[in-house]
Amino acid sequence: MNRNVNVLLAVTSVLALTLVTASAIVSARPEQAPIYLGASLFSALGFMLLNGLWMHSRKRKPKPLIDRHAPVTVIMAMVFPLAIILSAVLPLIAPTGDYGLMLIMAGIWTGLTLQSARAALRPPA
Repeated sequence: MNRNVNVLLAVTSVLALTLVTASAIVSARPEQAPIYLGASLFSALGFMLLNGLWMHSRKRKPKPLIDRHAPVTVIMAMVFPLAIILSAVLPLIAPTGDYGLMLIMAGIWTGLTLQSARAALRPPA
C-alpha cells in the first residue's frame, strides 16, 4: 500500500505541474514560453539530482513522504499537488505577470514527490 500511495502522489504532482506549466505558457509572451517550460522541467529534475547527491554525501537515504504507520502524512502530502493546482489559476487571472518562480517552486515540490515515490519503490533493506 505504501508504494502505491507514494506513486499516486508523484503522478498527481506531475499532472499538477503539467497543468500549471501549460497555464503559464498559454498566458505568456511567445519568448517566455520556452523559459517557463525549462524552469518547470529543470527544477524538478535538478532537485532530484542535487538532493540525491546531498543525501548521498551525508550517507542518508530518502524516505517516502506517506507512511503507512502515520495516516496523517496522507493529508499533509496532499498539500503539494493542491498548492500547485491552485496556483495554476494565477496566470489566468493576471496574464501579464512573470510566473517563473511559481514554476520553480512547483517543480521542486514535484521533484520531492518523485523522489518519495522512488524511495517507496525500493525494496526494504
